[in-house]
Amino acid sequence: MKLNELIAFAQTVAPFGTAEEWDNVGLLVGGGFAEVSRVLLALDITPAVVREAHEKGAQLIISHHPVIFRPIGRLDPDSAEYLLARYGIAALCLHTNLDRAAHGVNTALGKALRLQNTKLYPEEFLLVGETERAYSAEEFAAFVKERLRAPSVRYTDGRVTRVAVSSGGGGEGVELCAKYGCDAFVTGELKHHQYLFAADHNIAAFDAGHFSTEDVVIPPLRELLQTRFPHEEFLVSKVCACPYKAL
Repeated sequence: MKLNELIAFAQTVAPFGTAEEWDNVGLLVGGGFAEVSRVLLALDITPAVVREAHEKGAQLIISHHPVIFRPIGRLDPDSAEYLLARYGIAALCLHTNLDRAAHGVNTALGKALRLQNTKLYPEEFLLVGETERAYSAEEFAAFVKERLRAPSVRYTDGRVTRVAVSSGGGGEGVELCAKYGCDAFVTGELKHHQYLFAADHNIAAFDAGHFSTEDVVIPPLRELLQTRFPHEEFLVSKVCACPYKAL
C-alpha cells in the first residue's frame, strides 16, 4: 500500500488536528507516496528501534512519542533521525492526538486495569471508570504493577473503587478526581505537590511510570491496523523497553 493510505486511516483513529499546539505529530520522516508492506510499532523511536526496523525490513515506524520534537541543530550519525534517513525508513508519530482518541492511550490503560463503565474525557486527557471490586491502596498498587508490568509503583493511601487514569505525564489530572467523583488516580508521573494534593484530598494516587502507562497502547494499535490492512505486516518492537529499573 501507499503510506498515504495508512496516514488517512490514522487520521480517522487519532486526527492530527486534535493534538496540542505545542506537539509535533503526523508523518515526520519520509514521503506519503512510499510503498509500505511492513510496519514496526514502538512507544519511542530510538536508534535501537530504527536498527530493529531495518533488520526486519520495515519501511515505516509508528510511534507514540515524536522522533522530532524540537528543531535539530545537528545530526549525529548514531541518532535515530540520521538512521531513519540513512535506511530510508519513514516515521509516523501519534502523540497527544492518540492520548485523547477513543482507541487511544487512556482507553488502553483503562482496559489494562480492567476498569468498568468507563467514560473518556478527551479534552482533559482523562478516562474514568470503576474497579472490579474495592481495593486498599496497597492491593491496587500491586495490581497496577502486575497489569502494567511496571518496574515500580509509588502510591498514596486510600480506598480504591472509582479511578481516573491519565497516562504518561498526566499528573495534573489528580486535581480532576473530585470533579468526577473518583477516589483514586493512576498516571505515569506525579510531582511532589501532586502527591500532597492527593493526600490532602483523600485520593489514592498511583505513579506507575511514563513508559508503563503508555506502552499499553501499542498492542491494541497494532491489532487495529492489522485488521484494517490485512495484507501488510504490523510488528511490535522487541527492543523498545522501559528505560529504567527499580529496586
